[in-house]
Amino acid sequence: MSWRSRANLDWLDRLAGVQPDHPLASHTSFNLGGRADFFVEVNSRESLLALISECHHRAIPRLLLGAGTNLLIADAGIEGLVVRCATRAHRIEGERVCAEAGLKMMRLARICAAAGLSGFEWAIGIPGTVGGAVHQNAGCFGLEMSQVLLSAEGLIPGRDVQRWPAAELELGYRSSALQRGALLGAVISSATLHLRPGDPALAKKTMAEHRAQRERSQPLAGKSCGSVFKNPPTDSAGRLIEAAGMKGAREGGAQVSEQHANFILNSGGARAEDVDRLIDRVRRAVRDTSGVELELEVEKVGRWR
Repeated sequence: MSWRSRANLDWLDRLAGVQPDHPLASHTSFNLGGRADFFVEVNSRESLLALISECHHRAIPRLLLGAGTNLLIADAGIEGLVVRCATRAHRIEGERVCAEAGLKMMRLARICAAAGLSGFEWAIGIPGTVGGAVHQNAGCFGLEMSQVLLSAEGLIPGRDVQRWPAAELELGYRSSALQRGALLGAVISSATLHLRPGDPALAKKTMAEHRAQRERSQPLAGKSCGSVFKNPPTDSAGRLIEAAGMKGAREGGAQVSEQHANFILNSGGARAEDVDRLIDRVRRAVRDTSGVELELEVEKVGRWR
């Protein structure tokens, strides 16, 4: 049975702040992709969890959107309801930091440093949100969420709110049980980190150095999703792509970055299909030249053919 019953459509129409047929490109770092059937932004943890639970009860497809930094949204858009998570509250209790899912990682890195807490400076290199970082075990500069995460709170739709110790999230290299494991489909509402006392001035200096390093090595000014592929166990995706002669390769408005080959840029007017075709070309080229099968880091969502 289709989710598009009269009762469901009436409920969606009555949602506070809901926007039907909403363009999503401006909500992503790629600045491309189609429209959401329905779109709404939530600013409180309670509203987020209630909305996800109601969608589950009504069998309405839904996608939780954070900063949109690691997504490739189909040109044909996304079915059902897209919920943009803008829950950004945080609290600090000694060496523990609890942050809601919609708080930007870069912002949280600065908050922790200013509070005299160390061990999270690397997050200045993560443009996404806390929820997305837990979902994918985001990392940068050789460090990642699994090294500071104590627990996460959220729910599996159809169940009560739960708190999961970090071990239950099965955090691996850019992966977690939220993607393919026992917690598939669960929604993160907040995360608790354990850091250590530090010098705010030193933390600020470290973050400035990290930022400068990223600016030297990555096309930060361009429209991209960040790293497109995961690094193989003993190599880097960027090196393999460059060795395959794919730097600068284009499909429509999509181009492999000349600065860092593991970035694909929307060089102007790119469509999601352009990016997808370029991803396939890059994977084939790397497979043919090195025998390595690159695995996607970016997540494809929406109505793909």
